[in-house]
This record gives sequence, C-alpha cells and structure tokens, in this order.
Amino acid sequence: MKYGLIGIGLIGRPLAEKIMEANYSLNIYNRTKSKLVDLKIKDGNVYSNIVKIVKDSDTVLLMLSDNDAINEVLFNSNIGNYEGKTIIQMGTIAPEESLEIGRRVTKMGGNYFEAPVLGSIPQIKNGELIVLVGGDIEYYNRWKSFFSVFSNKVLHIGKVGDASAMKLALNQLIISETVAFSMSIGYLREKKINTETFMQILRGSALYAPTFDKKLPNMLERNFENPNFPLKHLLKDLDLILGEFGENDINASSLKGARKVLLDAIELGLAENDYSALYNSIHKFKK
Repeated sequence: MKYGLIGIGLIGRPLAEKIMEANYSLNIYNRTKSKLVDLKIKDGNVYSNIVKIVKDSDTVLLMLSDNDAINEVLFNSNIGNYEGKTIIQMGTIAPEESLEIGRRVTKMGGNYFEAPVLGSIPQIKNGELIVLVGGDIEYYNRWKSFFSVFSNKVLHIGKVGDASAMKLALNQLIISETVAFSMSIGYLREKKINTETFMQILRGSALYAPTFDKKLPNMLERNFENPNFPLKHLLKDLDLILGEFGENDINASSLKGARKVLLDAIELGLAENDYSALYNSIHKFKK
C-alpha cells in the first residue's frame, strides 16, 4: 500500500512525521512549497505535481483547510480519474460538502470516505488523536490499523457526512467552552480574586474540562504563540457550525455572540495565534 498525504500544515506535518516513524512509505504534496522545507522523507517522495502524487499513491489522505482547497486539489488539477484509488478526507468540512466530494470521487472511479480527527499536535505525537470514520464499515475495518499509528481511539460514526457532523458538534464545544472560561477568568482577574482557587474548585466539580488547564497559562500570560489550532481556523469552523445549526433548527444565538468575539480577536491581529487568543477580546488588555 502506497500512501500519499496532501496538506503539510500545522496538523499535516506532525501527522506525516508520525506515519513515517511507523515505517510507512509516504508521498507528500503541499501547495505552499515553503512548508516542505526541512521535512525529512524516510521512505517516499515529495511532489510538486498533484497529478503525479495521485498516480503514485494507492491511498490519498487529505489534510486541507477547507472545502475550497479540497476541490481545487481534487477536481481542478487535470486528474483524469481515481480508478483504484481511495481518497480519505481528514479535515473539518460540512456534511454536504463531504457527500459531494464523495459523489465526485466515485463518479471518477475512486473510493471515498471521511476520517476527521479531534486533537492537535501533542495528541499526534502521543498517538492519541481521535479519528471519526464516516463511510462503509469495510473502510473502517481496513484502515483502522493504519489510523492506530496516530490514534488510540478510532470510531466508526456512520455513513459519509455523519463523521463531519460529529466533528462540528465537538468543535462547537471547543468554541463555547473557551469563550465561557475566558469570561470567568477575565472577571476574576478584574476582581483581583485568586484564579488558582477558582481552578481548585472547578477541578473538583462536574463543570471541569481538561482544556481549561491547558489554556489557562496562555490567558494569564496573554501569550498565544505556537498555536495548536489557529484562531482563523476556529472562525472557519464556527461559520460551518452556524450554517449547519441553522439548517437543522438549532438555536445558535450564543454562537453568534461567540463569532463577534472571534472577529474582535482577529481585528486585534491574532488570526494566526492559538484560538485561546479570543481571551484578549473578552478581557481587554489595559495599558
């Protein structure tokens, strides 16, 4: 089995390194060539031509930022067909977007399923990503051992589109919890009340989520560099969530407020920073 990975961004690069550490042959392509600098290929090749990497790979993993990027790579690159190829979509997109990609890949003779992931760089390095598989159960059974290279929890969610919906439901919590936690921390700091006492209470309650401890140092220090997940990508996901919730009669008024928080943070120049940077738009820095 020859694997190809398209998309060597924040998640794609450590994912590639983890796959190669497990002695899989991996072909790699990225639209931005500078991101390939210093990437050591153990067994495989770096490609500058999308048609050639597809030709030379049996299974192609997509770790791209959004649906537009996926369509540009898959369908605007003069690839004649996907006969005998399997395309695995691993990014965060809307369910209908994933279904449409699947229809087009199938029409071109290929196989398609989705496997979006929950987690970031530390989870990749520790082999603890959660992989959500949407597609025929045979795909789950066939690729589960491969996914176990970087995951300790590979779940079959259902048909194509179901895993994308599950990922959006989970990412909604990332947004809502981070906004809510930022408000509490900002309020306590303004009142000059010890945040560690707050955390001790929180850790012993049903309200606690481990992400609070992970993001607290960023907020206290107002240091959001070296992102695990950039703020701009969280905004992209939020827009997908708002669209999906609206179509399914889910009241998303609170998320519309969260969107304003994210936009304010981006206006502060924090788009490329860790998503916890939204704290700075909730608790304004006072000079």
